[in-house]
Amino acid sequence: MVDFNNLLGKETFTYEDLARYTQRFLAERPTIVLGTGATIPHGLPSMTMLAEMLLSTIKSNPSGWSEFSKRLVETKDLEQALHDVPLPEETVELLVEATWKIVSKKDVCVFEKLLREPVSFPLAKLFKYLLRTADSHLQVVTTNYDRLAEYAANYVRAYVSTGMTPGWLQRFAPESVNAVRRTAPGFDGQVSILKVHGSLDWFRANMGDIVAVPLSRDIPQEMKPLVVTPGVSKYREVHKDPFRTVMSAADAVLRHASCYLCVGYGFNDEHVQPILVNRVMKDDVPIVIVTKKLTPQTRTAFLITPPKKFIFLEEADGGTTIYCPEQPRGVILQSVSVWQLNKFMNLITGIQGR
Repeated sequence: MVDFNNLLGKETFTYEDLARYTQRFLAERPTIVLGTGATIPHGLPSMTMLAEMLLSTIKSNPSGWSEFSKRLVETKDLEQALHDVPLPEETVELLVEATWKIVSKKDVCVFEKLLREPVSFPLAKLFKYLLRTADSHLQVVTTNYDRLAEYAANYVRAYVSTGMTPGWLQRFAPESVNAVRRTAPGFDGQVSILKVHGSLDWFRANMGDIVAVPLSRDIPQEMKPLVVTPGVSKYREVHKDPFRTVMSAADAVLRHASCYLCVGYGFNDEHVQPILVNRVMKDDVPIVIVTKKLTPQTRTAFLITPPKKFIFLEEADGGTTIYCPEQPRGVILQSVSVWQLNKFMNLITGIQGR
């Protein structure tokens, strides 16, 4: 276990202290939780950017859109606007389709770049590090629709499991969600990705079947995207498969985690964080958060009454603000941007270049 007193009960807090502290946490076989902040550096939209793009994309003025778009302009908060202005089902479907098209276009750009040339891929480096040092079966819980986690896992030769059968005509296989796969030639470990809000690859066919269409450039005819938008519709959809089964598996993973590593996750989703927050606060499960900016929800959950085992990293002017048990109000490391995932990987792997 981490010796907090030896590492943090000091007058100064160095880069090397931070490295030792974080490495010991991550040796606890962490469950990874990914939010939009993990994919924004690759060109995927933030929720604010998505809201702006939806306003410029949907011009047909469907039922309820006028009031909704006005509220969205006021708040710049897609989830808040969807809570404040309930939309009829047909308008929600248009919103889902537009969301799918916006995110898919950006996602495919990332994929094509990966095919063309070697790229800096910090998430892949994280997976490779943890597959080697922590566990050959990584478990990832994500609210993202994009395929960046899948790309990162394949980038480091790991087998990817999302609950869909392999191949080109894929079907949802509930029994395979988070199941351990036997090691196969050509793969170095397994990454199970629990996509609690759906995936760009997932669709519901006319007869209700759940299918996956890998890397489709458009929504297949007679199919509906299985991505859950923020707001009221989210709570309707999660009672159906694949969301129900995936969420149940995510709950089990979060309940049994021995450490949490959250990258770009803002703690504003009621499906993911209740178990996580409860275990961090009551069971002293260690948590590491790496993000550009801690959200108000994160601060409320953890920094009013801080947990016993945590380290949070966020951007500071000219450096990184670090929050930990001895520094719950934060201490700044100047000229060190370890809140960025690529710099964080340098930290935990011992690579020079802060």
